[in-house]
Amino acid sequence: MKKLMLAAAICGALFSVQAQASDALRLSVTSALPEHHTALDVFRKHFQAEVSRRMEEQGGTSPDWIEMHHGSLARPGGVLEALEDDLSVFGIVSVNEEADRLPLQNLTYRMPFTTEDCAIVAEAYHGVHETVGGMTGPVEKAGQMYLMPIASDAYNFIAVQKITNPGDVRGVPIGILDRVEGWLSGVEGAPVPIRADLIASRLEAGVLIGALMPDTEMRRLGLKQQADHYTRTGFGAQVPYIVTVNARRFSELPEAVRNAVRTAASAFVVPAAKDYCAAGEAALEKMKEQGIRTAKLLKSRRSQWAGALAPLAQSWAKRNDEAGMPGTEAVAEYIRLLRQAGVHLPRDWSRPAEPGALPVLTPAAEQVSEAPHH
Repeated sequence: MKKLMLAAAICGALFSVQAQASDALRLSVTSALPEHHTALDVFRKHFQAEVSRRMEEQGGTSPDWIEMHHGSLARPGGVLEALEDDLSVFGIVSVNEEADRLPLQNLTYRMPFTTEDCAIVAEAYHGVHETVGGMTGPVEKAGQMYLMPIASDAYNFIAVQKITNPGDVRGVPIGILDRVEGWLSGVEGAPVPIRADLIASRLEAGVLIGALMPDTEMRRLGLKQQADHYTRTGFGAQVPYIVTVNARRFSELPEAVRNAVRTAASAFVVPAAKDYCAAGEAALEKMKEQGIRTAKLLKSRRSQWAGALAPLAQSWAKRNDEAGMPGTEAVAEYIRLLRQAGVHLPRDWSRPAEPGALPVLTPAAEQVSEAPHH
Protein backbone atom coordinates (compact mmCIF):
# COMPACT_ATOMS: atom_id res chain seq x y z
CA MET A 1 0.00 0.00 0.00
CA LYS A 2 2.82 2.40 0.89
CA LYS A 3 4.49 1.68 -2.46
CA LEU A 4 1.24 2.43 -4.26
CA MET A 5 0.83 5.65 -2.34
CA LEU A 6 4.41 6.64 -3.12
CA ALA A 7 3.89 5.87 -6.81
CA ALA A 8 0.68 7.89 -6.80
CA ALA A 9 2.45 10.77 -5.10
CA ILE A 10 5.21 10.71 -7.71
CA CYS A 11 2.55 10.55 -10.43
CA GLY A 12 0.81 13.52 -8.85
CA ALA A 13 4.03 15.48 -8.74
CA LEU A 14 4.69 14.77 -12.39
CA PHE A 15 1.19 15.84 -13.34
CA SER A 16 1.08 18.88 -11.09
CA VAL A 17 0.28 22.28 -12.48
CA GLN A 18 3.38 23.91 -13.86
CA ALA A 19 4.02 26.84 -16.14
CA GLN A 20 7.63 26.90 -17.13
CA ALA A 21 9.00 28.89 -20.03
CA SER A 22 9.68 25.79 -22.11
CA ASP A 23 6.77 23.64 -20.99
CA ALA A 24 3.06 23.81 -21.59
CA LEU A 25 0.74 24.24 -18.65
CA ARG A 26 -0.43 20.82 -17.46
CA LEU A 27 -3.83 20.34 -15.87
CA SER A 28 -4.75 16.94 -14.48
CA VAL A 29 -8.27 15.59 -14.00
CA THR A 30 -9.34 12.35 -12.39
CA SER A 31 -12.50 10.30 -11.94
CA ALA A 32 -13.46 6.68 -11.41
CA LEU A 33 -15.51 6.61 -14.61
CA PRO A 34 -14.89 4.55 -17.77
CA GLU A 35 -13.02 6.44 -20.49
CA HIS A 36 -16.04 6.86 -22.78
CA HIS A 37 -18.64 7.66 -20.14
CA THR A 38 -21.16 10.37 -21.05
CA ALA A 39 -20.07 12.52 -18.09
CA LEU A 40 -16.52 12.58 -19.42
CA ASP A 41 -17.72 13.42 -22.93
CA VAL A 42 -19.57 16.52 -21.71
CA PHE A 43 -16.70 17.50 -19.41
CA ARG A 44 -14.19 17.37 -22.24
CA LYS A 45 -16.45 19.23 -24.65
CA HIS A 46 -17.82 21.93 -22.37
CA PHE A 47 -15.06 22.44 -19.82
CA GLN A 48 -11.67 21.26 -21.01
CA ALA A 49 -12.17 22.62 -24.51
CA GLU A 50 -13.63 25.87 -23.17
CA VAL A 51 -10.74 26.48 -20.77
CA SER A 52 -8.30 25.81 -23.62
CA ARG A 53 -10.19 28.12 -25.98
CA ARG A 54 -10.32 30.98 -23.51
CA MET A 55 -6.61 30.71 -22.75
CA GLU A 56 -5.79 30.81 -26.47
CA GLU A 57 -8.06 33.85 -26.89
CA GLN A 58 -6.03 35.63 -24.21
CA GLY A 59 -2.86 34.96 -26.17
CA GLY A 60 -1.76 32.08 -23.99
CA THR A 61 -0.96 28.46 -24.75
CA SER A 62 -3.60 25.76 -24.64
CA PRO A 63 -2.91 23.51 -21.62
CA ASP A 64 -2.06 19.83 -21.80
CA TRP A 65 -4.86 17.88 -20.14
CA ILE A 66 -3.70 14.83 -18.23
CA GLU A 67 -6.66 12.47 -17.76
CA MET A 68 -6.71 9.70 -15.16
CA HIS A 69 -9.95 7.72 -15.20
CA HIS A 70 -11.38 4.26 -14.59
CA GLY A 71 -9.28 3.42 -11.56
CA SER A 72 -5.96 4.57 -13.05
CA LEU A 73 -5.54 6.86 -10.04
CA ALA A 74 -8.63 6.48 -7.86
CA ARG A 75 -11.29 3.82 -7.49
CA PRO A 76 -14.96 4.67 -6.87
CA GLY A 77 -15.26 6.37 -3.53
CA GLY A 78 -11.61 7.43 -3.58
CA VAL A 79 -11.59 10.41 -5.94
CA LEU A 80 -12.00 12.97 -3.16
CA GLU A 81 -9.10 11.47 -1.24
CA ALA A 82 -6.87 11.58 -4.32
CA LEU A 83 -7.72 15.26 -4.75
CA GLU A 84 -6.97 15.96 -1.09
CA ASP A 85 -3.61 14.26 -1.49
CA ASP A 86 -2.72 16.64 -4.35
CA LEU A 87 -2.67 13.82 -6.90
CA SER A 88 -4.90 15.72 -9.31
CA VAL A 89 -6.00 19.28 -9.93
CA PHE A 90 -9.59 18.65 -11.04
CA GLY A 91 -11.92 15.85 -10.02
CA ILE A 92 -15.24 14.50 -11.22
CA VAL A 93 -16.66 13.29 -7.94
CA SER A 94 -19.59 10.89 -7.56
CA VAL A 95 -22.00 12.32 -4.98
CA ASN A 96 -23.33 8.82 -4.25
CA GLU A 97 -19.97 7.14 -3.74
CA GLU A 98 -18.69 10.03 -1.61
CA ALA A 99 -21.97 10.61 0.26
CA ASP A 100 -20.44 10.01 3.69
CA ARG A 101 -18.03 12.93 3.20
CA LEU A 102 -20.30 15.04 0.99
CA PRO A 103 -23.67 14.63 2.75
CA LEU A 104 -25.23 17.70 1.12
CA GLN A 105 -24.23 16.99 -2.45
CA ASN A 106 -26.60 14.06 -3.18
CA LEU A 107 -29.51 16.47 -2.79
CA THR A 108 -31.44 15.52 -5.94
CA TYR A 109 -31.56 11.82 -5.04
CA ARG A 110 -33.70 12.64 -2.03
CA MET A 111 -36.40 14.15 -4.26
CA PRO A 112 -37.55 11.83 -7.05
CA PHE A 113 -40.37 12.71 -9.46
CA THR A 114 -39.26 16.22 -10.32
CA THR A 115 -38.42 16.82 -14.00
CA GLU A 116 -36.67 15.05 -16.86
CA ASP A 117 -35.23 18.37 -18.04
CA CYS A 118 -31.51 18.04 -17.31
CA ALA A 119 -30.88 21.78 -17.67
CA ILE A 120 -33.53 22.72 -15.09
CA VAL A 121 -32.17 20.18 -12.61
CA ALA A 122 -28.58 21.34 -13.16
CA GLU A 123 -29.45 25.03 -12.82
CA ALA A 124 -31.50 24.48 -9.66
CA TYR A 125 -28.77 22.34 -8.09
CA HIS A 126 -26.10 24.88 -8.99
CA GLY A 127 -28.31 27.68 -7.71
CA VAL A 128 -28.59 26.01 -4.32
CA HIS A 129 -24.81 25.71 -4.13
CA GLU A 130 -24.38 29.36 -5.05
CA THR A 131 -26.96 30.85 -2.68
CA VAL A 132 -27.39 28.60 0.37
CA GLY A 133 -24.80 29.37 3.02
CA GLY A 134 -22.77 26.34 4.05
CA MET A 135 -23.82 24.25 1.06
CA THR A 136 -20.27 23.90 -0.22
CA GLY A 137 -18.87 23.40 3.28
CA PRO A 138 -18.24 19.64 2.95
CA VAL A 139 -16.41 20.21 -0.35
CA GLU A 140 -14.23 22.92 1.18
CA LYS A 141 -13.51 20.76 4.22
CA ALA A 142 -11.87 18.32 1.80
CA GLY A 143 -9.61 21.09 0.52
CA GLN A 144 -11.58 21.54 -2.70
CA MET A 145 -13.53 24.26 -4.48
CA TYR A 146 -16.93 23.37 -5.91
CA LEU A 147 -17.09 24.36 -9.58
CA MET A 148 -20.24 22.94 -11.15
CA PRO A 149 -22.59 19.95 -11.36
CA ILE A 150 -22.91 17.36 -14.10
CA ALA A 151 -26.59 16.49 -14.45
CA SER A 152 -27.49 13.16 -16.03
CA ASP A 153 -30.45 12.07 -18.11
CA ALA A 154 -33.51 10.66 -16.33
CA TYR A 155 -33.61 7.37 -14.41
CA ASN A 156 -35.88 4.68 -15.85
CA PHE A 157 -36.49 0.94 -15.72
CA ILE A 158 -35.16 -1.71 -18.05
CA ALA A 159 -36.57 -5.12 -17.17
CA VAL A 160 -37.49 -8.59 -18.33
CA GLN A 161 -41.15 -7.83 -17.65
CA LYS A 162 -43.42 -4.80 -17.95
CA ILE A 163 -43.46 -2.25 -15.13
CA THR A 164 -46.32 0.24 -15.28
CA ASN A 165 -47.35 0.81 -11.66
CA PRO A 166 -45.96 0.55 -8.11
CA GLY A 167 -47.41 -2.92 -7.65
CA ASP A 168 -45.22 -4.25 -10.48
CA VAL A 169 -42.06 -3.88 -8.37
CA ARG A 170 -43.45 -5.33 -5.13
CA GLY A 171 -40.93 -7.92 -3.98
CA VAL A 172 -39.08 -7.70 -7.31
CA PRO A 173 -35.25 -7.54 -7.25
CA ILE A 174 -34.17 -4.40 -9.13
CA GLY A 175 -30.49 -3.61 -9.66
CA ILE A 176 -29.39 -0.09 -8.70
CA LEU A 177 -26.06 1.66 -9.26
CA ASP A 178 -26.77 4.67 -7.08
CA ARG A 179 -28.40 5.42 -3.76
CA VAL A 180 -31.98 5.23 -4.99
CA GLU A 181 -33.10 2.39 -2.72
CA GLY A 182 -35.70 4.65 -1.11
CA TRP A 183 -37.46 5.07 -4.46
CA LEU A 184 -38.15 1.33 -4.49
CA SER A 185 -38.34 0.17 -0.89
CA GLY A 186 -41.08 2.73 -0.28
CA VAL A 187 -43.38 0.72 -2.59
CA GLU A 188 -42.15 -2.65 -1.28
CA GLY A 189 -39.67 -3.19 -4.07
CA ALA A 190 -36.38 -5.02 -3.49
CA PRO A 191 -33.49 -2.74 -4.53
CA VAL A 192 -30.18 -4.55 -5.05
CA PRO A 193 -27.01 -2.38 -5.02
CA ILE A 194 -24.72 -3.91 -7.62
CA ARG A 195 -21.75 -3.16 -9.84
CA ALA A 196 -22.60 -2.19 -13.39
CA ASP A 197 -20.52 -4.95 -14.90
CA LEU A 198 -22.60 -7.59 -13.10
CA ILE A 199 -26.07 -6.41 -14.10
CA ALA A 200 -26.25 -8.11 -17.49
CA SER A 201 -25.28 -11.54 -16.15
CA ARG A 202 -27.67 -11.20 -13.19
CA LEU A 203 -30.53 -10.31 -15.53
CA GLU A 204 -29.69 -13.23 -17.77
CA ALA A 205 -29.57 -15.61 -14.79
CA GLY A 206 -32.90 -14.32 -13.45
CA VAL A 207 -31.34 -13.07 -10.22
CA LEU A 208 -32.48 -9.57 -11.17
CA ILE A 209 -35.78 -8.79 -12.88
CA GLY A 210 -34.78 -5.29 -13.87
CA ALA A 211 -32.50 -2.31 -13.28
CA LEU A 212 -33.10 1.37 -12.55
CA MET A 213 -30.64 3.76 -14.18
CA PRO A 214 -30.27 6.53 -16.77
CA ASP A 215 -30.95 5.59 -20.40
CA THR A 216 -27.32 6.41 -21.23
CA GLU A 217 -26.20 3.66 -18.85
CA MET A 218 -28.67 1.13 -20.25
CA ARG A 219 -27.24 1.73 -23.68
CA ARG A 220 -23.61 1.77 -22.55
CA LEU A 221 -24.03 -1.57 -20.76
CA GLY A 222 -25.94 -3.13 -23.66
CA LEU A 223 -28.77 -4.33 -21.42
CA LYS A 224 -31.22 -4.65 -24.30
CA GLN A 225 -29.68 -8.07 -24.89
CA GLN A 226 -30.94 -9.32 -21.52
CA ALA A 227 -34.06 -7.23 -20.92
CA ASP A 228 -36.51 -5.92 -23.51
CA HIS A 229 -39.02 -3.91 -21.46
CA TYR A 230 -38.36 -0.21 -20.91
CA THR A 231 -40.45 2.05 -18.65
CA ARG A 232 -40.27 5.82 -18.61
CA THR A 233 -40.80 6.50 -14.92
CA GLY A 234 -40.82 10.24 -14.36
CA PHE A 235 -38.28 9.89 -11.54
CA GLY A 236 -36.42 12.60 -13.39
CA ALA A 237 -32.90 13.78 -14.14
CA GLN A 238 -30.37 13.78 -11.31
CA VAL A 239 -26.97 15.21 -10.41
CA PRO A 240 -24.66 12.22 -9.92
CA TYR A 241 -21.39 14.17 -10.20
CA ILE A 242 -19.84 17.45 -9.22
CA VAL A 243 -16.61 18.91 -10.56
CA THR A 244 -14.15 20.23 -8.00
CA VAL A 245 -10.69 21.72 -8.11
CA ASN A 246 -7.98 21.37 -5.49
CA ALA A 247 -8.09 24.73 -3.70
CA ARG A 248 -4.36 24.99 -3.09
CA ARG A 249 -3.50 24.04 -6.65
CA PHE A 250 -6.05 26.50 -7.97
CA SER A 251 -4.54 29.34 -5.95
CA GLU A 252 -1.16 28.61 -7.55
CA LEU A 253 -2.44 28.87 -11.11
CA PRO A 254 -1.76 32.04 -13.09
CA GLU A 255 -4.60 34.54 -12.85
CA ALA A 256 -5.47 34.12 -16.54
CA VAL A 257 -5.94 30.40 -16.02
CA ARG A 258 -8.06 30.91 -12.90
CA ASN A 259 -10.28 33.31 -14.81
CA ALA A 260 -10.62 30.85 -17.69
CA VAL A 261 -11.61 28.09 -15.26
CA ARG A 262 -14.21 30.23 -13.49
CA THR A 263 -15.75 31.44 -16.74
CA ALA A 264 -15.80 27.95 -18.26
CA ALA A 265 -17.42 26.55 -15.12
CA SER A 266 -20.19 29.15 -15.21
CA ALA A 267 -20.84 28.51 -18.89
CA PHE A 268 -20.78 24.73 -18.43
CA VAL A 269 -23.94 24.02 -16.42
CA VAL A 270 -26.72 24.33 -19.00
CA PRO A 271 -25.05 23.18 -22.26
CA ALA A 272 -23.51 20.14 -20.57
CA ALA A 273 -26.87 19.19 -19.08
CA LYS A 274 -28.60 19.55 -22.44
CA ASP A 275 -25.97 17.36 -24.08
CA TYR A 276 -26.44 14.72 -21.40
CA CYS A 277 -30.20 14.72 -21.98
CA ALA A 278 -29.62 14.50 -25.74
CA ALA A 279 -27.37 11.50 -25.17
CA GLY A 280 -30.18 9.88 -23.19
CA GLU A 281 -32.65 10.46 -26.01
CA ALA A 282 -30.20 9.00 -28.51
CA ALA A 283 -29.66 5.96 -26.29
CA LEU A 284 -33.39 5.30 -26.09
CA GLU A 285 -33.82 5.66 -29.84
CA LYS A 286 -31.05 3.14 -30.38
CA MET A 287 -32.72 0.68 -28.02
CA LYS A 288 -36.02 1.19 -29.83
CA GLU A 289 -34.29 0.34 -33.10
CA GLN A 290 -33.14 -2.86 -31.43
CA GLY A 291 -36.73 -3.73 -30.60
CA ILE A 292 -37.16 -2.75 -26.97
CA ARG A 293 -40.79 -2.50 -25.86
CA THR A 294 -41.61 0.82 -24.21
CA ALA A 295 -44.17 1.86 -21.60
CA LYS A 296 -44.52 4.68 -19.10
CA LEU A 297 -45.92 5.43 -15.70
CA LEU A 298 -49.08 7.47 -16.13
CA LYS A 299 -49.38 10.73 -14.23
CA SER A 300 -51.78 9.17 -11.73
CA ARG A 301 -49.34 6.30 -11.14
CA ARG A 302 -46.46 8.71 -10.60
CA SER A 303 -48.49 10.62 -8.01
CA GLN A 304 -49.44 7.36 -6.33
CA TRP A 305 -45.82 6.22 -6.28
CA ALA A 306 -44.48 9.55 -4.99
CA GLY A 307 -47.11 9.67 -2.25
CA ALA A 308 -46.24 6.17 -1.06
CA LEU A 309 -42.57 6.94 -0.46
CA ALA A 310 -41.09 7.72 2.92
CA PRO A 311 -40.26 11.41 3.59
CA LEU A 312 -36.88 11.03 1.90
CA ALA A 313 -36.04 14.73 1.63
CA GLN A 314 -37.30 15.56 5.09
CA SER A 315 -35.22 12.86 6.78
CA TRP A 316 -32.18 13.94 4.74
CA ALA A 317 -32.76 17.55 5.77
CA LYS A 318 -33.24 16.65 9.44
CA ARG A 319 -30.05 14.59 9.51
CA ASN A 320 -28.02 17.43 8.00
CA ASP A 321 -29.68 20.09 10.14
CA GLU A 322 -28.68 18.15 13.25
CA ALA A 323 -25.10 18.06 11.97
CA GLY A 324 -25.09 21.85 11.66
CA MET A 325 -25.55 21.90 7.88
CA PRO A 326 -28.31 23.61 5.84
CA GLY A 327 -30.48 20.57 5.05
CA THR A 328 -33.93 22.14 5.34
CA GLU A 329 -32.80 25.33 3.62
CA ALA A 330 -31.26 23.39 0.72
CA VAL A 331 -34.43 21.36 0.12
CA ALA A 332 -36.63 24.46 0.25
CA GLU A 333 -34.42 26.41 -2.15
CA TYR A 334 -34.16 23.52 -4.60
CA ILE A 335 -37.95 23.13 -4.69
CA ARG A 336 -38.37 26.90 -5.06
CA LEU A 337 -36.02 26.98 -8.04
CA LEU A 338 -37.74 24.02 -9.70
CA ARG A 339 -41.12 25.69 -9.33
CA GLN A 340 -39.71 28.97 -10.59
CA ALA A 341 -38.68 27.06 -13.72
CA GLY A 342 -42.24 25.80 -14.17
CA VAL A 343 -41.89 22.29 -12.74
CA HIS A 344 -45.05 20.71 -11.33
CA LEU A 345 -44.25 18.35 -8.47
CA PRO A 346 -46.48 15.39 -7.62
CA ARG A 347 -45.16 15.66 -4.06
CA ASP A 348 -43.85 18.70 -2.20
CA TRP A 349 -40.63 17.44 -0.63
CA SER A 350 -40.13 20.73 1.21
CA ARG A 351 -43.18 20.20 3.41
CA PRO A 352 -42.58 18.83 6.92
CA ALA A 353 -43.02 15.09 7.31
CA GLU A 354 -46.14 13.77 8.97
CA PRO A 355 -45.81 13.32 12.75
CA GLY A 356 -44.09 10.05 13.54
CA ALA A 357 -42.82 9.51 10.01
CA LEU A 358 -39.13 10.26 10.51
CA PRO A 359 -38.27 7.80 13.31
CA VAL A 360 -39.54 4.79 11.36
CA LEU A 361 -37.51 5.43 8.22
CA THR A 362 -35.42 2.57 6.92
CA PRO A 363 -31.73 3.25 7.62
CA ALA A 364 -29.68 4.31 4.60
CA ALA A 365 -28.19 1.43 2.64
CA GLU A 366 -24.47 0.78 2.79
CA GLN A 367 -22.41 2.52 0.17
CA VAL A 368 -22.47 0.85 -3.25
CA SER A 369 -19.56 -1.47 -4.04
CA GLU A 370 -16.18 0.19 -4.44
CA ALA A 371 -15.63 -1.53 -7.78
CA PRO A 372 -16.12 0.57 -10.92
CA HIS A 373 -19.76 0.69 -11.87
CA HIS A 374 -20.53 3.79 -13.96
